[in-house]
Amino acid sequence: MPLALRAWLRYLIPLTLLAIIACVPLLWIAWRWPAPPDVQRARIAMRITWALAATAWIWQLWLVAGVAPAVQSIVDGTPLSQARALIGGLRGLATKLIPVVITIFAITMGTVALVVPGVLLLVLLSTTGATESHAEAIAVGRANMKRLAITIAVIIAGALVIALACQLAIVPAIGKKVAASKLLPIRTFTRVFALALTAYAPIAACAIAAVTARRAR
Repeated sequence: MPLALRAWLRYLIPLTLLAIIACVPLLWIAWRWPAPPDVQRARIAMRITWALAATAWIWQLWLVAGVAPAVQSIVDGTPLSQARALIGGLRGLATKLIPVVITIFAITMGTVALVVPGVLLLVLLSTTGATESHAEAIAVGRANMKRLAITIAVIIAGALVIALACQLAIVPAIGKKVAASKLLPIRTFTRVFALALTAYAPIAACAIAAVTARRAR
């Protein structure tokens, strides 16, 4: 069984709690967004939800810091207890917040300037939450470029697939003129997607943390 999957299944509850913390901004946006009163605003809400799906990696990069202690303990052969995995994860989220924010800023600037530098930085700095410094993250990224690139691509694709599945299951066809009451599923779509993405985030973060854990060993 892959290391990421083993870590996720073993620490399902603490990692889910950590994911809820890491995804609080996403969940807040989803629950604060009002039901669209007309078709134009419904389409805006749809676009925003898809934008959240495309940028889901932001919360997952921070969550890497939360899952890293649990993943590393499995690699070391000394698995943490559920409580220690949660405490270590909370510590990781707190201590790595600023480095991850810097990483996200660098990736965003690289993407705005030219898309390719942003994508490259996303791969190279994806393990920031599980490493001691940005220099170490870059070293890990260079040594595992292909594997991390595939992992990141799969993670982003997974978020988009979740959004598509939620949309197909919840959102009805929208014509040019639709009663406001029939647009309520748009808000449901956004909220269900946010919950599904939060549930998905731990396994995605474990997949990134597993690269660093194996290297450390």
